[in-house]
Amino acid sequence: KELDDNEYFDQWFLSQQKTVRGLGTSAVDKALALFPGALTNKEIVGRVVDTLKNFSYGPTSLLATSLCCDEVNRDLEKDFIDAYGDNFSMGGLAGFAFGGVTSFGAMAHHIPQNGSCLIVYGPHVGIDAEGNVGRIDRRGRTKSGACCGSATAAAQYVGKVRKGGEKVPKPTRALDAQQYFVGSMLLPHAGRLDRADNPNVELPNALYDVQNELMLKIILQGCKEVAGDGKIALLGGIQINTPHGKSDYFLPRKFEIRNNKGQLIENLLW
Repeated sequence: KELDDNEYFDQWFLSQQKTVRGLGTSAVDKALALFPGALTNKEIVGRVVDTLKNFSYGPTSLLATSLCCDEVNRDLEKDFIDAYGDNFSMGGLAGFAFGGVTSFGAMAHHIPQNGSCLIVYGPHVGIDAEGNVGRIDRRGRTKSGACCGSATAAAQYVGKVRKGGEKVPKPTRALDAQQYFVGSMLLPHAGRLDRADNPNVELPNALYDVQNELMLKIILQGCKEVAGDGKIALLGGIQINTPHGKSDYFLPRKFEIRNNKGQLIENLLW
């Protein structure tokens, strides 16, 4: 019998999921144990707001985000919007800043007079009600499903290439170009995923490293578009989506502020 896409994913997921001994079974227990240092959405927003007040962030600040298209990621955006107002979205599949330098430049030109910007970015990973990492319980669905789906597809792709499979040719149309780049940019990390005790935990960490490198390239090329003495605050990390009724979490991997020459002013990570 030929497997459909969902059945194929379920078999692949079960082959990758490894027991992590000594951990609680709830999504929150797993989030805190597997991603030490993770904070609830409320906690991360509160810390960021309090810290950035020292750099005159407030009504003249513009929020930008580069988070995955997945609907489960909107809660974090909403929480930051409550603090800074509507966000400019730079992100696409898996959280990659596919808007690139052009989107950063456009965002920079939207910053209120004498203001600065905050960019929140990174991949995400789900933990379902049974404590399975890489899955999430979605509204109206009888079973949990992949989270992040784009990341999972990319991990499958790099695993096949590592075993000798052919690389997908670079697309000439926009039809599914984003997923091509998610997979191709993850390829250099195929080895670490293969060696990991828990590939589903390692995957968002690898994706963060790739996305952080991309974001810094965008900042260094586009920073001059921020006017006056405007600053660029960067909050990068991993979103951890949990079942309905529980707070999502965010593991901060970078929190810093730069000037409009791209130079680091201060590392703000706690």
